[in-house]
Amino acid sequence: MKEQIIHIDGYRVRVNTWGDTHLPTIVCLHGLGNSSLSFIEIGEELKDEFHLVSIDLPGHGRSGAFESEEDYRMGSMVRWLHAVLVELGVSRFYFLAHSYGADIALHYMKKYGSSVIRTILIDGGYTTKKTFYEIVDGLAQSPDWKWPNINSVEKEVHYTSESFSAFEYPHVTAFLENEEAKASEWSALKRKASEDYVKEMGGKIKLITTPEVAAAAIRSMAQSPIRDLYQELDSGSITLLVATLPAEFSVINEGLLEEVKRLSDITIKYIEDTTHMLHWDDREAVLQEIRRDFK
Repeated sequence: MKEQIIHIDGYRVRVNTWGDTHLPTIVCLHGLGNSSLSFIEIGEELKDEFHLVSIDLPGHGRSGAFESEEDYRMGSMVRWLHAVLVELGVSRFYFLAHSYGADIALHYMKKYGSSVIRTILIDGGYTTKKTFYEIVDGLAQSPDWKWPNINSVEKEVHYTSESFSAFEYPHVTAFLENEEAKASEWSALKRKASEDYVKEMGGKIKLITTPEVAAAAIRSMAQSPIRDLYQELDSGSITLLVATLPAEFSVINEGLLEEVKRLSDITIKYIEDTTHMLHWDDREAVLQEIRRDFK
């Protein structure tokens, strides 16, 4: 693995790469609150077959945060990502994108689709916020529903900001023990990746990504609905891998995926017994898809 620091419009950007540059290139975009090292196991596995370029999004990992919330809007994020790829000399590539990164990848494809050969989305790129809020609001009317009724963008922003603010551990050992307990399979590489998205602040372990950055990301996704993109993309070149856990969220996912099926030709595959960190829970399933689709 090679770490590289570049600067775009005065902002620091960290990039981690695996494999020789003459190999087919995969650009990796991580999810909200994570970092480029969330793909470390995949990078190590594929470094003899592909050139993987994994980028810390603004305000994540070792990349600087934007000063203005407007800079997190999807149009600005696409321009930023394109400038990063130009600086790195990446012009034709495959996309591997998780969660929030999947939304960014789809918006990038709308503007620069000719640069992207094929795309694999990891449990992301299928949540249109308006539809999500409507589904959750309906489910929340049931007395059996145990989750918050997040039925508006402001409620989601509040819930996400509170979650990021409340993330705190007394020391790194406690944090890593919790990460290991959640993982279906633990490794030294996962430990390295986990350590990469937290920092010590005021004697406590906190997320590097601030509540403000998280809130800006949520608003950007709400302002630029995913469903508006599908018919403008070469959706037949996209595979979406969907997590199945927790099981009570399946009714939400199915409602969201109905839009995907109706508006696109995206190939949808359910990866059993996986959570939102699907590429950590079943790395082999993701590797299999990459080796099949990215040729």
